[in-house]
Amino acid sequence: MLLGMSAKADNYKTGNYECDVMLFDLFPIKTVSVSVEPTCSVIPSGEAIGVKLYTNGVLVIGIGNVTDSNGALEEPAKKAGILAGDRITAVNDVPVSDNSSLKRLINSNAPNILLTVIRNENALKLPVTAVYSREANSYLVGLWVRDSAAGIGTLTFYNPQNSTFAALGHGICDYDTDALLSAREGSINYCRVKSVKKSENGSPGEILGEFSETKKGNIRINSEVGIYGNSKNVPDAPLVPVASRFEVQAGKAQVLCDVDGAGPKAYEIEITRVSKNAKPSGKSFVFKVCDYALLEKTGGIVQGMSGSPVLQNGKLVGAVTHVFVNDASRGYGIFAENMLDMTNMME
Repeated sequence: MLLGMSAKADNYKTGNYECDVMLFDLFPIKTVSVSVEPTCSVIPSGEAIGVKLYTNGVLVIGIGNVTDSNGALEEPAKKAGILAGDRITAVNDVPVSDNSSLKRLINSNAPNILLTVIRNENALKLPVTAVYSREANSYLVGLWVRDSAAGIGTLTFYNPQNSTFAALGHGICDYDTDALLSAREGSINYCRVKSVKKSENGSPGEILGEFSETKKGNIRINSEVGIYGNSKNVPDAPLVPVASRFEVQAGKAQVLCDVDGAGPKAYEIEITRVSKNAKPSGKSFVFKVCDYALLEKTGGIVQGMSGSPVLQNGKLVGAVTHVFVNDASRGYGIFAENMLDMTNMME
């Protein structure tokens, strides 16, 4: 059966249109709505960056016991129903900003305190009875918490239209709980790659480096599809069109990354599978590294390459997100159009 589509508009300028689906280009079957988006161009990067993120509140990474003044073991946090992965945002309705403020507020309001906890995007009020520890000389509730994260990643692109950036292609999650960290503030910083621990099948390697206190941009969004923010240092560099997911195809492509401290270089890869699913995902396409130079340096995909831009047919099609644990030469990527949408949210 031969199907065709004709628009009720004179041309395909950007906007929304109604189109007739035709049989043999003669008989209309149904009318569908289509959206034609403008072509947007960005500046691909591939630079290694240092990432610093400070959480909104503190993240609970573990529940423990407390020894009271009589030597008895107590479990105040567990009794209150607090779980690993919860995010504590206030004590007695006073906002918590970091680990030290949590400790200070617990002790200034003990023994009976009320914790505001975010769990699965729902706010809970949980009463907790803090226990005085003679050994610690303070009140404790039996919690292990974390208020920040830091590491090395790759900058995907700058969007010069609104001075924003996109990086990583996946979110920053807590190492212990795998919970997506809620960003209070953060930054991407200049980073110098010093060496690479090569990947081996079953053991992903990593980029090793050091980053300075000099910022390249401020993080505003930490999402499942990357980190995004504003940059005052958008370079004056050539623009590259962003491909729609429908333009991404199996075949040869290039990845830009810095794995030796000499700046981003282009390496050959092959996209082997593409999913056109409209839902943003860090596993929108699969690729295989086929560049001997990159395989020799890294063994394949390593930690810190997340966010490395992928180009095909002169367009930015996506970014590296994950490595196949059992085959370091293969990895996943996210569509560039999904990352571009996130930067446009910050206008």
